[in-house]
Amino acid sequence: MPTVLVDTAAWIALVNTRDELHSRAEQTMADFRRQNVVLITTEFVLLEVSNALCTSAWREKGVKLIEGLRSLADLQIVVADTTLLAEGWQLYRSRLDKEWSLTDCTSIIVLQKGHIEQVFTSDHHFEQAGFTKLL
Repeated sequence: MPTVLVDTAAWIALVNTRDELHSRAEQTMADFRRQNVVLITTEFVLLEVSNALCTSAWREKGVKLIEGLRSLADLQIVVADTTLLAEGWQLYRSRLDKEWSLTDCTSIIVLQKGHIEQVFTSDHHFEQAGFTKLL
């Protein structure tokens, strides 16, 4: 079964019906379900999603999204532990030529360790790192 890491951009596109990628994101997620794709995300990604949806207009949707994701039995959420943070920080500080966020760097570490090649995102930073973006 293929495994795909779900990034911040995809979660936001799925929850925001006004996002230009919303329809594509919904279709991609439906395809994943039909194909029994294993989905993973990280607590760092969920933190980033929460930050993006923190305004009063979006906060309730953000809470429902995060709590809903945490209750999904078929979504693997990688814990934001000190080891992953340290490894992400090492990548972040070693790539001064890139504009990768610390969250991106922790996701890249998860992708590398898990031998995962595909990311459900529109973020080109993952292509720069050698992965395939799916949004």
